[in-house]
Amino acid sequence: VDVAEKGAIARVADGDASKQSLISRQISELEAFFGTELTRRKGKGLELTEAGRELARQTRLQFQGLADFKASCSGKPVEFRIASGNSVLEWLVAPEMGRIASAVPGSTFALLDWRTGDVVRGLLDHTVDFGIIRKSALVKPLKFLPIGRISYRLFVPESLRTETGKLPTTLPLAISIGGEFLQAVEKANSGQLPHVVYRCTSFTQAAQLVRSGVCAAILPHIATASLAGHATVKNLPWMKDIQRDLGLAWHQRLVDVRPGASGILAALEKALSGRLEV
Repeated sequence: VDVAEKGAIARVADGDASKQSLISRQISELEAFFGTELTRRKGKGLELTEAGRELARQTRLQFQGLADFKASCSGKPVEFRIASGNSVLEWLVAPEMGRIASAVPGSTFALLDWRTGDVVRGLLDHTVDFGIIRKSALVKPLKFLPIGRISYRLFVPESLRTETGKLPTTLPLAISIGGEFLQAVEKANSGQLPHVVYRCTSFTQAAQLVRSGVCAAILPHIATASLAGHATVKNLPWMKDIQRDLGLAWHQRLVDVRPGASGILAALEKALSGRLEV
């Protein structure tokens, strides 16, 4: 598991030659026991084979189940990891964490700001417990529970207010450049590239720029409460073409191995489902 997470035996051994030799021998013993190659030579080092990665996935989850059992025996809290994009965490998840936590006493939470591809890989590798992702990113064997639709609005600060029903080509705009969002906006807006003055790595950065009054931004509708009093919200007709279906994603093994996972799943569904459009 350590080699899978750190990417090399040398990194796990931290420069200790005897420990590195020990780890190599232990991996060889595992290969002999399972009758398959778990590592392969890559340059001057080693990389895990697919069989090695799968063994790490299964073992990681078993370790987590044992850690949960140990924590419950000693009365310590059990941590669950929830991953999604920063805007979803800040505007959708964080405001509901009080309700979620109260439904599953004895749990703590790590909220992880990850890109969608990293969330999916984390769910498959059991390095994250729950993800909130768009439906189009789902892969087998992950489970998916729809919670609603993320739509987008144009947020315009009072200093730049415009009455037009279109997106003015002169309106200074902040936009998230993550994924293919900018291309989707251009395509939906009759192929016209908006006047992007600020290219941001997250919607929350763009929202801060709107709050400061220097530009408008195209943001998820869940930003409305955060920007109340700072911006006028416009729903332009073409924005329906960039909306995305969102849902909770998890691996069934998680629920099978971690006793508290089903309670977290139910609490997340109850807290989040009513906050999005359907």
